[in-house]
Amino acid sequence: MTSPILNMLLGAALVVIGVLVTALADHIRGRKTAPCKPKRSPGIPPVESSPQRTPVEPLDDPTDAQVVIVALIAAGYKKQIASQAAWACSGGERATVEDWTRAALRRCASKAYP
Repeated sequence: MTSPILNMLLGAALVVIGVLVTALADHIRGRKTAPCKPKRSPGIPPVESSPQRTPVEPLDDPTDAQVVIVALIAAGYKKQIASQAAWACSGGERATVEDWTRAALRRCASKAYP
């Protein structure tokens, strides 16, 4: 008769071996794990910027643009799509980094997928 601890360790070892074999098979096939595509419910309209905000001088600082692009890349979009979406935003959408990111994310979600 085997002990319950030995059975648990044997089961854990089998799970670890299975995970490693799957990762090795994916590596051999050249398959990469893809990030999840952002989902949007069809009944929810796109969010518009708040009307109560006062217009501010648009941000055109390259460091702010890099922050927006990096945020989009972290969300799973390709670098080229993220940069095109960030620089396609109008001056009013660039009032703050948050507004700029929100507008660029909306453009990525509506036109292109990662």
